Amino acid sequence: MRLLLAVFTLSALASADIIFYDDFEDDYIGDWIPQGQTGTWWAADGKAHGSTSNNWSAISPPGSIVLENCIVEASGTANHTVAVFFRLDNTDSGINATVSPDHDIAVIRPVVNGVPGDALGVLYHDFPSGVWYDVTFSCNGDSILFEIDIPSTGDYFSVPAIDPDPHPGECGLAVGDEAHGQYEWFSVSEFVESGELVLNGLSTDDDNQGGSSGNGNWAFEVTEEIELGIEMLNAGDESLNNVFAILQSLDTRLVVSEAVQDYGTIPAGQPCWNQNPFLVYASPGTPEDETYPFRINIFADGGYYEDLYFELPLGVGMAYDVESDTSPWAMSFMETGWLNNWHVSPLRNHTSAGSYSFKCGDTGAGDYDNHLFCSLTSPWFNLPLEGNLSFWIWIDAQIYSTAYQGLAIDGGLVQLGQFDNWLSVEPLSGYPFEIVQPTSGPFEHGTGVFSGSQGWHLVNIDIPVEIKGPQQLRFIFGSDDAGTREGWYVDDIQVTGNTGIEEHHSRPGYLESISVYPNPFSESISISRQIGDESEYSVRVFDLCGRLVYETSFSGSSNTQVWGATDINGRILPAGIYSMQLETSGSSRNIRLIKLF
Repeated sequence: MRLLLAVFTLSALASADIIFYDDFEDDYIGDWIPQGQTGTWWAADGKAHGSTSNNWSAISPPGSIVLENCIVEASGTANHTVAVFFRLDNTDSGINATVSPDHDIAVIRPVVNGVPGDALGVLYHDFPSGVWYDVTFSCNGDSILFEIDIPSTGDYFSVPAIDPDPHPGECGLAVGDEAHGQYEWFSVSEFVESGELVLNGLSTDDDNQGGSSGNGNWAFEVTEEIELGIEMLNAGDESLNNVFAILQSLDTRLVVSEAVQDYGTIPAGQPCWNQNPFLVYASPGTPEDETYPFRINIFADGGYYEDLYFELPLGVGMAYDVESDTSPWAMSFMETGWLNNWHVSPLRNHTSAGSYSFKCGDTGAGDYDNHLFCSLTSPWFNLPLEGNLSFWIWIDAQIYSTAYQGLAIDGGLVQLGQFDNWLSVEPLSGYPFEIVQPTSGPFEHGTGVFSGSQGWHLVNIDIPVEIKGPQQLRFIFGSDDAGTREGWYVDDIQVTGNTGIEEHHSRPGYLESISVYPNPFSESISISRQIGDESEYSVRVFDLCGRLVYETSFSGSSNTQVWGATDINGRILPAGIYSMQLETSGSSRNIRLIKLF
């Protein structure tokens, strides 16, 4: 559940691209079209009124507005239900969203042949009766979001869900088991995404503060629980409001214990970090020097939804001698219209008893091409605080003239970065050459580069302290359109640095040996502990009202329990947010669980 202060104004509604709007001030509703089951609808005192008993009755606006992606908004008050529907087809099948003060629930359900089905999304709360609700129901593809404002209390809630059968249909107002529900206004707008969020940065903090546990070197390692920051960039033309995200590990060995975080409002063109950290734990025995997949689902006002994926590295630094698997390295041109010459070459090598190195140049013994602007990019790795980068290079690239020392036409440089944010880094003594213009190459005049002719030699780069945590490394080479040489070879690449203020350690009293996967989940989750751990643990699950819905325990040699999302009576629990409490003698741990369907 997200609890935010929100204010709704009609001026904001009026500025939207509205397809239909009715405030019922003419006390006429006779042109609205009955939907669903039997009910009575009329307009009086500037409001629409609905009455039914033990069934679901609805009306849609005149003109048979049929859409698949749109935003439905309404303002209403009732003791039993405030409801809207969408995507209702000629078989009376679609989606219904309801706030029910009687039952203290907000729920999204499919409607099949006029009859509401099992919940797709649900939120339990002590909703007040007899007050006005402003509700917004946004649909975009299979992603749907039900937003609830209560102006009298300032409360805001949102319920996300996935539509299993998105299709065009009509929308409108609804009542259910209601003697007298009323609505002030109704609006439908065509859905237009107002922003475009992209991943812009990652930060891993293991300093034993704010929920993290580790050695403080900013490198995510086994048995550490980190505070994970994920920066979003709004690449769209308009602000995104009330942004929140759900993080999921796609590998059972990395556990997310704080999965839902807020971003607030992200203006167009601006980046934003999560307001509080996600917490991610690496279980004992998880292999290091590898990357692990994560998924993040992002929601915002107006039905905005984004589903993004990224890789999180585990371990400290990296080492590549180009003798083993190099498939994680990417080799490509930097911009459309330029060429790429990066590849793995057997022609020159630095590694003792080795055979290969990375090369930007001809695949044989010839020269590199003209008009190169290309990169060799590493997989993700953790750059520790005060890290050091070293590598060996052999180079033969075109310089300006032997008469003018230090001036080059072609050459290469090194960068570190995340996503599209890259920073050029220099050797301890600086780059030996500068690009001279005018040339037809990709680099600006004065850019520092490696160039000229020099055999194998070691390059050391001290990393600025502001660059740490998850990073990628890339080598960039560029050439103009006249004159070439053999090229640039790179071998034996290493990133080393601070190993932290203390040794890695496990905290069994904190119940770190237990992992829960997947989370979020839909049908079941596995509760697993480290093999060989025979301590006794109790596991209890509570709903948002604090009611115990499930319990089990670990004892003896049992290592995995599967929970089928049922309560203690064996009934399937609705979608929503739950709290799992793990307890052993003298310690406890709470994990927030998210059931999607």
